[in-house]
Amino acid sequence: MKEPFISLITPVYNIEHLIGKTIESALEQTFADWEMILVDDGSPDNAGKICDDYAARDARIRVVHKQNAGLAAARNTGIEECHGKYFLIFEGSDLLVSKETLANICKKLAEREVDIYFARLQDMQEKGWEVTNVQKEYCVNGYFEEGGKALFLKLVENDDILALSSPVNKVFRTAYVKENDLRFYPGIYHDDDEWLPRAISLSKTSYFTNDIVYNALAWDGSLGGTVTDKSLCKKAVDKMFLSLHCCEDMDARCPGERGTTFLKSYFEYYFRIYQSGVLALNVIKDPEYLEKVRAAALEYGNMFDYAGLCRSKKLHLFSIYQKIFGTRAACKLILKREKA
Repeated sequence: MKEPFISLITPVYNIEHLIGKTIESALEQTFADWEMILVDDGSPDNAGKICDDYAARDARIRVVHKQNAGLAAARNTGIEECHGKYFLIFEGSDLLVSKETLANICKKLAEREVDIYFARLQDMQEKGWEVTNVQKEYCVNGYFEEGGKALFLKLVENDDILALSSPVNKVFRTAYVKENDLRFYPGIYHDDDEWLPRAISLSKTSYFTNDIVYNALAWDGSLGGTVTDKSLCKKAVDKMFLSLHCCEDMDARCPGERGTTFLKSYFEYYFRIYQSGVLALNVIKDPEYLEKVRAAALEYGNMFDYAGLCRSKKLHLFSIYQKIFGTRAACKLILKREKA
């Protein structure tokens, strides 16, 4: 069986009213050399059956039913299952912008192989199907062949947030992802922040277009529930965890490079995420969740070692302060500076 050029990896959970539109968005494409992997993440509604019905009608569509384990685990299942030379993470409530979207993407990818293809997205509201926001243009245009480390630096220096934090408007070369063992970390908030900067840094060649290819749909229930101290605590703890995890991972992947501009910037990028986790202590009121955040700040306090390796001299001061007075005191200094 011939392998498809591109795989559409589509996590599905509790979206029976939208999954049909997402699948139809693929079926209407003029480019036909694709497969769609619908990962039913133990959806409690009728979404899994809807996926099965579509799969029975089109051999390019496959369904994987699994126990619920969250979005990151569903994406990982799709990566393991995909056969395409490239893959697009195509969430089960979103839409491709036009019938020509895949044709335009794959034409460019067929001309020249790259590890990551960057395109733009726009936010769309289900009610009225109105576009509510359009992603700004990238700071890069066309091919980028200076390597992923140089690309990471350029994106950070230009504060190109969606380039660094959203995987859904990008296409990835499957072999490069698997060779570098790039998988989403399950069970945490901000798994995109854990995965994408690493994927960018390990790439060799990329292509940027300012074409809008993706409608990211907002619908009732898609934005989560009310913000609570419990949810703020979970997000803060996960930020601190992933910061240390990502620094240790890239540190191990780049032996002998601690003094390079790349690693200094990479460590700084994640120390600032660690800082934002600590700053939840200024917001959370419930004593139980406050204590959990304090405990996480201590548990992942080795981040202050990486602060001493950053480009910013201000962050070096945090590292020195922590070495003299301890992690708890250094965290209090972060909170004090934020309030000042």
